[in-house]
Amino acid sequence: MSIQIDKDGTISLYQGDSGEVLVNGIDTSTTYEVYFAIQDKKRNLVGNELKIVASNVDSVSFFLTPEFTDLLKVPDNKSYEIYYYGIKVVEKGTNTENTLFVKNSSYGDLNQIIVYPKKVSGP
Repeated sequence: MSIQIDKDGTISLYQGDSGEVLVNGIDTSTTYEVYFAIQDKKRNLVGNELKIVASNVDSVSFFLTPEFTDLLKVPDNKSYEIYYYGIKVVEKGTNTENTLFVKNSSYGDLNQIIVYPKKVSGP
């Protein structure tokens, strides 16, 4: 697994590699659906949103598969490409939705994913 997450929440990875994104600080008093989505620079959704149901736990882990991160393309003329991600928590059975802030971020800040080209294709 070669996903790195900086203190500011920036994710760095190689296209086609796998790894986990841990989301902490979820309210344990109820059940939530937690969503993770990636967008390109034109705000187009890349792949499908990932969803986890969290019942009375304070953290969840999204596993990014090689097939999922392979959708994050790096142009041949660039050494990396920047994508953006968001995380939303929805209280089950209500209309309460909250977009989570990554540490040290505020409204309007973009959570970056820096994607480097594949080094090896593998099996």
